[in-house]
Amino acid sequence: MINPKLPKIWYGGDYYPEQWDEKTWEEDLRLFKLAGIDVVTLGVFAWSLIQPDEETYDFSFLDMMVDKLYQNGIHVCLATPTAAPPHWMTQKYPEVLLVDINGNRKEKGGRANFCPNSEKYRYFARKVAEKLAEHFKDHPAIVLWHVNNEYLNYCYCENCAKKFREWLKKKYGSLEELNKRWYTRFWSQTFTDWEEIPVPTTRSVLFMRKDRYESALPELYLDYRRFMSESMLECFLEEYKAIKKHTPHVPVTTNLIAATFKPWNYFEWGKHMDVVAWDNYPDYREDFSVVALRHSLVRGLKGGKPFVLMEQSPSQASWKWYNPQKRPKVMRLWTYQAIAHGAETAMFFQMRQSKAGVEKFHGAVITHVGNEHTRVFREVAQVGAELKKLGDTLLDSKVVSRSALLFDWESWWALEDSPNPNIDFLYLREVEKYFKALLESGIGVDIISKEEDFKKYDIIVAPALYMIEKETAEKLKDFVSAGGIFLTTTMSGIVDENGHVVLGGYPGLLRELLGLWVEEIDALPPSDANEVVIFGKRYTCRLVFDVIRTTTAKTLGRYEKDYHAGQPCVTVNAYGKGFAYYVGSSVEYALVKDLILHMLRAHNIHPEIEPPEGVEFVKKEKNGRHFYFLLNHSDSKRTVEIPEGLFRDLLTDKEFFGVVELEPKDVVILVKIS
Repeated sequence: MINPKLPKIWYGGDYYPEQWDEKTWEEDLRLFKLAGIDVVTLGVFAWSLIQPDEETYDFSFLDMMVDKLYQNGIHVCLATPTAAPPHWMTQKYPEVLLVDINGNRKEKGGRANFCPNSEKYRYFARKVAEKLAEHFKDHPAIVLWHVNNEYLNYCYCENCAKKFREWLKKKYGSLEELNKRWYTRFWSQTFTDWEEIPVPTTRSVLFMRKDRYESALPELYLDYRRFMSESMLECFLEEYKAIKKHTPHVPVTTNLIAATFKPWNYFEWGKHMDVVAWDNYPDYREDFSVVALRHSLVRGLKGGKPFVLMEQSPSQASWKWYNPQKRPKVMRLWTYQAIAHGAETAMFFQMRQSKAGVEKFHGAVITHVGNEHTRVFREVAQVGAELKKLGDTLLDSKVVSRSALLFDWESWWALEDSPNPNIDFLYLREVEKYFKALLESGIGVDIISKEEDFKKYDIIVAPALYMIEKETAEKLKDFVSAGGIFLTTTMSGIVDENGHVVLGGYPGLLRELLGLWVEEIDALPPSDANEVVIFGKRYTCRLVFDVIRTTTAKTLGRYEKDYHAGQPCVTVNAYGKGFAYYVGSSVEYALVKDLILHMLRAHNIHPEIEPPEGVEFVKKEKNGRHFYFLLNHSDSKRTVEIPEGLFRDLLTDKEFFGVVELEPKDVVILVKIS
């Protein structure tokens, strides 16, 4: 569990009492109790309130609110306010402000506008964090520390340039080695002095291509991404250490802005967070598998440990182009989806809807109506009562998965930050297809890094694993040789950790494992499709088309058209005791799903529950006891066949034998009773 002071799934969210008067606070406390709220986050964006000038720290307001909340049975997740530097700081020390990708320094105002390598910013952030921790170290209300808020900004200032060069000197040791690793003889980009090395902006090596920036020196951009991810992580760690000095037994986290946020390598971040936290804001009608992927990725950042759902909206967001209300029952459904995948909190942004400011239309538990007589509040209160009933039953339960999807930030960066055969071939889009097929198969799926123990799984899938170093290639060979089932796709194994193509035919270090080599990669616009014939059917494939030469692999599916006609597209290779599959194009989802089902049948892997269309199944385990989450994301009633025995729903106490009838948007959490 996150903190034994509160042994249940936490329920609450971001609270900004500084925006309201005392009468409103009293009403809020009444409504919090009605809704079952037991944790609120305080202090986010409160820097100017608690530090009005360089020398003054005033915690009187926070003291009052923390005491008042605790006296009413509500614990506190206390935030450091460092996401939005106050105006006195940016006025006196403008160097704390970031320089954007076009070389322009930000003006004061807003949030996430600081340079992560500014020593002055780090000093003030570290100091306010330590002052807060020292002041509140003995308060029983504090159950979690929340550092900063949604880190998101790269900086390209002269200070970052200087620190980047120092980082490069430490990494490469000499310019000769750097020039070799960056392949700078291409386009006469050889560096003869460290000071010649720029940061990657639109004024140097970056250019806009369709919908993203790419680099004329991709190796430089790749290293800058690594450097920036480390730099911002250092900001978090400076506050983390300052807090831990005074409250070593209180967990510390920060809320990741999104699970699949490209700028930061979250697998590295996860190593340094006591518990991982993130903010979940799905798009309207986004497929439930995409949201499940994000939850699973967050869970995977700490090897399957529970995580904090720090933010979700009880109703609507305000910052998207279009902000629909969540339909009835959807908030409840998505809350339990998070819990199924490992969340041990259900937190909202925000508790009371602001009456002014940029997020005044963002949804809240207490809306502008201001009372409990709203649909949103009733739904929030229902979930609050259910979580109270669940108590500690699900705490520390682990998702049971027989498959894993290998996710890699550096492959994502390297693939998309320089021209590849097809600009519309996107890492995340391929990952989403294969994750969806694994999820819908019912065998359970984790998302893992290259550092994870592969031996825990029957199947590992690694779509578009563009960058592979020797260690990972050997781990995959050992996994398959010992009996594992591996699946990868086109645009995998292309480059090493330096971004250099592994010569001798794609997919580089995986050629032996897959029993093939790729002679060339054809690429066509999305409108120009080919077909793959496999399993007696025809499936569409697009974007990239590998021309495959098999060595030991057997062909399962062949191209139907163009000069690829009759040539392999989908293959399987026996390797040791296991098998390695390869898909040589960006194929439609139907083929991915049928291929996964074929693999399960071929290798005698059977799910306990085969979820029907629109139903998500997640199995969890705690001390030998199993919990079966069934979530109906569809708009129709669904019938689900369940394992033999008598089961009880933890939410309603209803009993089920043989089948479960799920109403639209409904949830059951089954436990076997006989």
